[in-house]
Order: sequence, then C-alpha cells, then structure tokens
Amino acid sequence: MKTIKTHEAKGHTENLNVLYVEDEYDIRKKMLKILEMLYANVYVAVDGVDGLQTYHQNRDTIDLVIADITMPNMDGLEMIEEIRLHDPDIHAIIVTAHNEPEYIIKAINTGIDNFVVKPIEMQQLMSVLAKSAKTVRMRKENKTYASHLEKMLEQKKVQLEHSYMYDSLTGCLKKEKLDYNVKNSPLHTLILCNIDNFDSINSTYGYEIGDRLLYLFAEYLRHHIQEGETLYRVASDEFVILSPMSAIEDTIRPIELLYQRIQSYYFNIEDISINLTCTCGIASSPNALVKAHAAMKEARAIGKNRYHVFQEDSDYITRQKNNIEWMRKIRIALNEKRIVPYFQPIIDNQTLQIVKYEALARIIEDDTAITPYYFLEPAKLVGLLPSITRTMLEQCFAIFTDTNTSFSVNITEEDLQNSDLPSMLGDLTQRYAIDPSRVTLEILENISVNGTNESISQLRELSRMGYTIAIDDFGSDKSNFYRIHSMQVDMIKIDGAYIQDIDSNMTSELIVHSIVSLAQAMGIPTVAEYVSSESIYNKIKKMGVNYSQGFYFGEPMPMEISKGRMQN
Repeated sequence: MKTIKTHEAKGHTENLNVLYVEDEYDIRKKMLKILEMLYANVYVAVDGVDGLQTYHQNRDTIDLVIADITMPNMDGLEMIEEIRLHDPDIHAIIVTAHNEPEYIIKAINTGIDNFVVKPIEMQQLMSVLAKSAKTVRMRKENKTYASHLEKMLEQKKVQLEHSYMYDSLTGCLKKEKLDYNVKNSPLHTLILCNIDNFDSINSTYGYEIGDRLLYLFAEYLRHHIQEGETLYRVASDEFVILSPMSAIEDTIRPIELLYQRIQSYYFNIEDISINLTCTCGIASSPNALVKAHAAMKEARAIGKNRYHVFQEDSDYITRQKNNIEWMRKIRIALNEKRIVPYFQPIIDNQTLQIVKYEALARIIEDDTAITPYYFLEPAKLVGLLPSITRTMLEQCFAIFTDTNTSFSVNITEEDLQNSDLPSMLGDLTQRYAIDPSRVTLEILENISVNGTNESISQLRELSRMGYTIAIDDFGSDKSNFYRIHSMQVDMIKIDGAYIQDIDSNMTSELIVHSIVSLAQAMGIPTVAEYVSSESIYNKIKKMGVNYSQGFYFGEPMPMEISKGRMQN
C-alpha cells in the first residue's frame, strides 16, 4: 500500500525541484531519502538562514519549499516570508509539532499552503506532497500558459502595429503613418502621385494584375526616390513621397527626372507589358497633403500626365473655396426658402405673343437675385440639384394653378437618376389641377446623348404622361438627331452661343441653319435663346426658327411682376 502511494505521489512530483530546510539531523536524513525518491532535485538547508541563502542561489529552479517551523537563527516562517518578498507565489509546506499552536496560527496568517505534522506519518506525507505537487504543477502550467498568451498578444500587437503602419499589398507606409510623421516634421514637402486611368487597367486586365502592378509601381518609386525621402500609399492608386526638404524648388528637378523615367519604363507582368503615367501635386507644409491633393486636381483639370505645384492664389483653389462657400449658402437658401423662380417669356416669332414662360432659379440674397452661374456647379457637386428642382417645380405649379399660361422648368440628369420625377410631377399636376400639356421639361442635350437607359425610359414615360420634352442648349455638346427622334422630343432650344452673334458670324449662321433645317424635316419646332436685339430676331425669324427667348423680349422677372405681365 505504501509503495503504491509513493508511486502515485511521484507521478506528480518527479518533475519538480524542492528546497528542504530542517535543523534536526535524524529527521533531515530520513526525509531526504524520501524526497530524493520523489523529486527531480532536492536542495537541503540546516536552518532558516542557510535555507534563504540556498534559495537565492537556486531561485530560478526551486518550485516549492518544505521547512520546519522551529529552527535556530531564523525560523521557517520568517524564512518563507523573506522568500515570498521575491516570489509571492512560491508554494510552502510547514513541518510542525502538535505543541506549537502559536506557530500554527502565525503560519495560517502567513498564508502557508500546507502542513505536515510531527511525528511524520508516511501516508499523511505522501498525501500532502501529492496534493501540493498538483497545485504547483497547475500554477506552473498557468504561468506557462499566461506567458504563452503574453507572447501571442505581443506578436499580435506587433502584427497590428505593422498592419496599421504598412500597406499589406505594396509594403508602403500607410496614410496614418504619414499623418503622424508630418505632425512631427514641421518643414517638409509632399509629392502626391496619382496613377492615370488605373480603373481602366483593372477593367481591362482584372484586379489581380492591377494589384501586382501597384506592387511593382511602389517598388519602382522606392528605388528612385531621393535619399531621406519616404514612400506612402494613401489611396488605391495614390502614393505620396515625403521629402524633408521644405523648399519646393529642391524637389522639382527630382520629380521631373522621375516623370521621365516612369514614362519610358514598362512594367512586365507575365506576358503583359504596361506603361504608366502619373498626375502629381506638389506642396509644402503646413497642410501639405491637402494642398498637394488640390494641386493634383488642378493638374488633372488641365490634362493628365503632368505635375503641378500648389499655389495659394491659383484659379482652381479660388474656385474650390468659392464652391465650398456656395455649398453652405445653397443649403441655407433651401432651408430659408430663398431659392425662387424668375420667369422669362418665350415668344411666337410669327404672332409676337407670349406662349409660355421659362422658370429660372435665383437665390435671393440681400435683395439681390443671384443667377445659377454662381451656384449651379456647387449644387451639383454636393448633390443638391434635385432639391432645387423640387422647390422650383412646387413654386411654379402653385403660381400657375389659377392661370391658363404654360411654363417650362429645367430638369437635370441628377433629377432623372432619382427615379421619382414622374410620381412627383403626377402629384403636382393633380394637386394644382394643371394639365401636363402646359408643362415643358427642358433637359440638357448631354442627357439625350449620354443619358442612361433609366433616364431615357423616364423621359419617355413623362412624354406619355403628356408633358412636353424640350432639348435645351442644343448644339453645345454632341448633337444627335437620331437619338432625339428616338426619344420623341417635342421641342429643340438652340444653344445661345450660336444665337448671340448670328447677325455677324457666318459660322454661327451656318450651324443654326443646319439645326433648323433638320428640325423642320423632323417636324420639331425650335426656340432661339439669347435673342438680345432686333437684328438677331429678324435673322432667326427669316431662318424659320419658331420661337424666341432673350432680353430683346424680356428679362427674367420675379413672381409678382410675372403675374402682372401675364394678366396684361
């Protein structure tokens, strides 16, 4: 029975190292034989001082301490308290006699893990040692597991930091790292490189080839940037070179050389050879990235495959600032209902009678009517054109509800993309009891030429509902009579650029003559815009234009004046 219990205990203790401290020689000698059978290593000390010294010499290997309580120089509890200053989790077993109750209480308060009572009985000893060995082993396993978790967390932390700083595809530093670095580099210059037509490359060769090309392009830049410069990928096809040079002039020559090299270099992927071009913006701190992006946009507006240096007073920056300001103003004007229709008459060239009015949007600001020249493009950029169209339609229907007068309203591509124009117009005609035949919807020529199938389908539906469809500014874009015929257009408004000088420009006269002739052959009436004088009116009337619109017959007027004129 004893051998079995010893064997069972050894199964738990054989990989552990123990410090055994006992001042009585005979007890120490007997215990040592037992302990050496059970433990991998046994360190022996004769009192508390010796035990503490032995511990410090072997502290990295000792797993638990077995010590007598009563010993000269330093008792077992004092020794264990000293040891736990260095290792609070060390497992401690106290060997004590029945007549030492004060030490038992002190041991409990000290946090001793287990006790062996003198005289030592083998069964009790094996039970305590086995139980203690399980606890020590569990602690070691937990420490090992915790250490493993810490290493894993550290590795994950390193991986996350790397993924946060580095682009996984190209190996370039990311924009987040760029933001950090520019904050800590007060003087610097950024070169923003945007690959031209990269979407076409993805569409033609696929995303896998596109990704490989981005990697090769990044590698090319890395090998050709100047010493001290750093490369970042800030968007799918945009890279930034951070230069410590604060003077832009110092970067011009290197960027010119880089341009020349890229233009003559071919990136080879499998059997595909691709030549790339870039459009770049260059700017210095502060806010260099924003400025470089603006410079790149300005370069692209001129034409791709070029670079542009940011200038605070450039036309592009002025336009951008103006657009941002107008975006704010448009929102406020919509909320305050200060976007209103002004009405310009359209005249029958034969009878000189007003046949309808075109509603033209104006923003009223400080008693001044501001034309769309200032706010149309910003409204388009911020997606507010449909909101402007809606408020114009609602006001026009309300104004004309108690009259027999017809009117026209401009419709944009954005209005057609919303897909709710037919239902909105249907609701307005029903609410204000206006027959759709009195309403002309003027669309720009580019919608008829480049419009989506959904847009064209909506126009046909509106035509079937009874609305008159007119092409505005015809001749300004890609004139396409076949497309107009297929859309069943009811009216063509000739672009004012050809009307305003038709009495003195033979080219304009020839263009207008061609448009009118073809329109007459198709049975579509025409309207001349920008009719500003009697001589222009006589010229277009003689050419067979059906209707006129322009300052010669009347300027756009506010609602009150328009009502008075309609009544007259």
